[in-house]
Amino acid sequence: MSITKHFGETVRSTRKTLNVSQEELADMAGINRSHMGQIERGTKSAGLATIARIAKALDCSPAQLLDYTKSN
Repeated sequence: MSITKHFGETVRSTRKTLNVSQEELADMAGINRSHMGQIERGTKSAGLATIARIAKALDCSPAQLLDYTKSN
């Protein structure tokens, strides 16, 4: 499985753990909802700035999202 797919699954899992909808997360991160959906499905890569905004919205560091992605 690609890193893009793993990252998307990590974002989705973390979001669901926090009981946040995809639309809410997109709004909190300043990302278009459809783009967030593509990131979560692993069909679109997220750049560093986007990863940082998603991490901030999920109240974690970019390194935590990427470390979790790496370990899975």
